[in-house]
Amino acid sequence: MAEDSGSDELQVNKAKASPEAFTVLYERYFGDVFRFILRRASDRDLTADLVQETFLKAMLALPKYQHRGLPFRAWLYRIALNELRMHWRKKREVLIDLSFTQVKGLSEEFDLRLDEDDAQRLARALNQLDEARAQLIQLRYMDGLSFIEVGQVLGIGEDAAKMRTHRTLAQLRSYLAPRA
Repeated sequence: MAEDSGSDELQVNKAKASPEAFTVLYERYFGDVFRFILRRASDRDLTADLVQETFLKAMLALPKYQHRGLPFRAWLYRIALNELRMHWRKKREVLIDLSFTQVKGLSEEFDLRLDEDDAQRLARALNQLDEARAQLIQLRYMDGLSFIEVGQVLGIGEDAAKMRTHRTLAQLRSYLAPRA
């Protein structure tokens, strides 16, 4: 799991001075970034390529990186998300695996048991969301990002991330409501 932002800030400064020091950041966040991309790409080879591009771009952009009180991990996720978008733009298709069942926090939000029936209902509800709302839910509940990190990845403020999450959860609740 990721370290605290103070440790990250120190390591980023070391990596700016010496590119070899970037290895520590790479090792610290490789697993998180790999899982983040794999949930969206659903292909291990493609994921490996996109993770490599993400870290290459991060290393090249590191001299311009400025710590503004936001987690370094969120900056990496934003680069990863941009890599995914560029890939799908080239392919002219979008694939987001919303059947991923590691959504414990989300199931608790809706008081679901996550048995097979509830998991299927949740997957159907998630599949009704547009891409932007689906990404918001994935970042918050599947990737476990804080609201400030979600905001940084999506290029919005923390309060906007909270508001959009609240609205998206309300929309999901309506999708999960039993139909009469």
